[in-house]
This record gives sequence, structure tokens and C-alpha cells, in this order.
Amino acid sequence: MWRKLLRILGFLIGCGVICAYICYASHLAQAHRAEQRVTRMVVSIADSTETRQFASSAQIANQLKRKGLDMVGKSVDSVDAVKLSNYILRKGFVREADVYVTYAGDMYVDIKQHKPVARLLCGGLNSYVTSDGDTFSSPQGAAYYTAVVTGVYAPLFVTKGRGSVKGCYDSLVAKEDRRLAKLGEDYADLDRLHDEAVAQEGALRKDKKRKFLESRVSQEQRHVALNIEIAKCKEEQQRIEKRMAQLEQRRYDIAQRKKKLARKYEDFGNLINFVSEICNDSFWGAEVVQFVADTTSTGEISLRMVPRSGDFVITFGTLADSDVKMHKLQEFYKNGLSRFGWERFKSVDLRYDKQVICTE
Repeated sequence: MWRKLLRILGFLIGCGVICAYICYASHLAQAHRAEQRVTRMVVSIADSTETRQFASSAQIANQLKRKGLDMVGKSVDSVDAVKLSNYILRKGFVREADVYVTYAGDMYVDIKQHKPVARLLCGGLNSYVTSDGDTFSSPQGAAYYTAVVTGVYAPLFVTKGRGSVKGCYDSLVAKEDRRLAKLGEDYADLDRLHDEAVAQEGALRKDKKRKFLESRVSQEQRHVALNIEIAKCKEEQQRIEKRMAQLEQRRYDIAQRKKKLARKYEDFGNLINFVSEICNDSFWGAEVVQFVADTTSTGEISLRMVPRSGDFVITFGTLADSDVKMHKLQEFYKNGLSRFGWERFKSVDLRYDKQVICTE
């Protein structure tokens, strides 16, 4: 019994000593942080190379200094890591930003940059896009080597050169859905008014029956007045029906716009996926240096590719059957160019079934 009590007492005393030590150590740490000054700031950017760099560590450090966010010489307690991280994250190319201060007073700013699959130099844009559909404007003086998409094609979902493509698409669809909901409410109101006009006309027609002991002259006079009211009901019904038809047309137009939005969103996703697949291929990633994107009369994306080798342009056409077209191109490279030479052709067209059309 006593041994059990002593063990419990010893355990409680041990816990008390540990808690006291933790509180004392925390007090010392707080006192240290209050007195400790930030001695230096170290900025590091992951995956930054000479050809894959949006900004250097020195540039980020200088920007923080210009904004008054360089904490060197200031108290460690005054460092607002969240504020610093949020400021850095506002730069489009930054995917993650981690700010922390060591016990010795060294402030580290660790940055992870986005890995874009293409640079959009089309439709007046100068933006990068990632495989997840995040876009951001090209930083001034950036040196990030990746695939380039040029041409007259203007991506609908890249607004102001930055933002989420899916977020923009969802926003546009939601806007159309709100319009559709408002039209639905207006249509329901008109339908109710139409039913009331029909019911009123029916009541007026019933009232045309000759009443008990009513003279024929009186009935005829009453019929004239009722016919006028019935004509007004007819006109009201026609007006409402015309308005309802207009609303139906507007609902149809919205549905068509949503279909176009969905098709354009899918086309843009297919373009990015295709460019990504080409760039990830060990051969084609080095061979294709530029994608020229245009828009067909039906609104689809039509591609041309500029290879590094030879003096020709590859007309790819739409992204439909892209695997088949790339297989044809691979066979042409393997069996055609080796036979006829790299400098003979000016254009290579993959748009035709089971054929590769070349022009000299």
C-alpha cells in the first residue's frame, strides 16, 4: 500500500518537475527571443537553375529590403512570418513560401517555385501555365526555359495573365447559371400571369350566357362590352406568350454559351496536356521548340509545330487523334527524312488520314 502511494507521489513529483522545467525553458526562450536580434537573412529558391529561374535569391532579398521587410537587426519577436510569407506568395511564380528564424537569429526564407509546362505568348499574353492550370504573368527579366505557345489563339480563361484556369471557368459558368436562374423566375411569373389571363377569358366567356329575364337588347349590349374585355385578354395572352418565347430563346442562348465555354475549357486543357506530353518525351521535348496555336472557323484549336531540326514547319491540325498523328510523324522522321534529307521539305502536314503530305 505504502509502496503504491510512494510510486504515485514520485510520479506526480516527476511530472511537476518536468512542467516546471518546461515553463522555465519557455520563459528563457521568450526572454532570448525578445533580446535576440536577427543576424542575417538567407533566401533560397528550390529547383532554381540558370535556365529555370524566375528570380534570384538576391532579387527576392532586395525586394524585401525595398518593402521594409528586411528584419536584419530587429528583434526576433518582431518577425511576422505569416506577413512575409503572404507577401512572397503574391508573386505568381511562387508555389510555397516558408519563413522561420533559428535560435541563433538567422532568418530563412525558403521558396518553391511553380514548374510551368508552357509559356503563353499568344493572344496578347505573356504568361506561364502549369499542368494544374495555374497561370501567372512572366516576371520581368525571368529566365525560365520551357515550351513556347505563340499564335493568334487567345485563351478565354487566362484573365490578366494570372489566376486559376478552372477558377475562371467556374466563375463564368456560375455567372451564366445566375442568369439562367433569373430567367427561370421571370418565366414562372409570366406563366402565372398567362394562366390568370386564360382564366379571366374563360370567366368572361361564361358571362356571355343570357341571364334570367334579360332582354335581348341588354344581352347584346353586354356582349359588346364582354367582347372588348375578351379581346384585351387575348392581347395580354399574346403579349405574355411573346415575352415567354423571348425568355426561352435567351435560355437557349445561355445553354449554347455554356456549351461553348465547356468546349473551350476542354480544348485549353487538351492543349496544355498535349504540350506537356511532348515536352516530357525525351526526343520530342528536345526537337519541338515552338507551338503555334490558331483557331479554326468552328472555334477549335489548330496547331503547327516548329522543330529544331530541318527547315520545315509541321502542320498538326486539331488535337483530335493526336496519338495517331504523332505516330505518323515519328515514322516520317524515321523512314522519310532519313531517305529524302532534312532540308528538302518546307512543310509537313499530318492532318490527312494515313498520310503525311510534304511540300518542297
